[in-house]
Amino acid sequence: MSPVSDLVLVEGCRMTDYFRCNTILETMGDALPLFGKDQFASPTRSTIPMLTMLRHRRDLFNKIIGQMGFSGDYDLCLEHPVSPPLGEGKASCTDVMITAGTSGLAIEGKWTEPMYETVGEWLNQREDQTSRRQVLQGWLSLLQPHVEKTLDLSDFDSVIYQMLHRAASAATAEQPVMAYFQFKPSPDPRTAAPNETLEKLSDLWNQLGGPTGFPFYLVEIEIHPTDAYAPLRMLAKGDKSTAKIVRAALEQPVPLLSFSNVRSRKVGS
Repeated sequence: MSPVSDLVLVEGCRMTDYFRCNTILETMGDALPLFGKDQFASPTRSTIPMLTMLRHRRDLFNKIIGQMGFSGDYDLCLEHPVSPPLGEGKASCTDVMITAGTSGLAIEGKWTEPMYETVGEWLNQREDQTSRRQVLQGWLSLLQPHVEKTLDLSDFDSVIYQMLHRAASAATAEQPVMAYFQFKPSPDPRTAAPNETLEKLSDLWNQLGGPTGFPFYLVEIEIHPTDAYAPLRMLAKGDKSTAKIVRAALEQPVPLLSFSNVRSRKVGS
């Protein structure tokens, strides 16, 4: 498939009609109407710079993933769901999943999000922890074939839960790679700093035994609002009209953001 024009969408996690299952679209613009309203309920969701880059700066996107070994043709899937193989839990929905032959790259976008909860915090949210422990064991079962050490659930208590199941989603590929794209600066002071994200990615990678065949990356990307983004600054998060206005802005032919100063760091290097 062409890395420029072919986009594969699968049914997503948050709404049953999130995407049409296995639909191939010619342009990123064609994908926007398929997103659920919640994805655009804030003008500072990481979905906005991610989709803007994919639509208007695919050359930059290709350059970034090319440095991770994905320099040829690939399939691109938005909101790629992987269900836990054990227990009763929600599917892990990866923002962008790239597949090329036996290789897979799971990309998670961040902009204004704070650091998410740890495995221990997620586990202790319910008195009955049996099902949640099964879910965690299921994620570890996907990761186990890619690491040399025997994975023990007790070693992952301080690991960020989202990073764990995103890595497990990547691990469904024979040759997995995981990357966090962190867009900056953030207008929210509660946002996790890039070095904090790198530290947490390193924690997970080290708990997996530092698998050289399963690299993690943190990619920092500076974003700059264009004139087209200016009307979105005053929108209220969660307002009923916000999602409609943001989506309409993304559908315009001019980009909402520009990109510069990309810094890619490989965990463990």
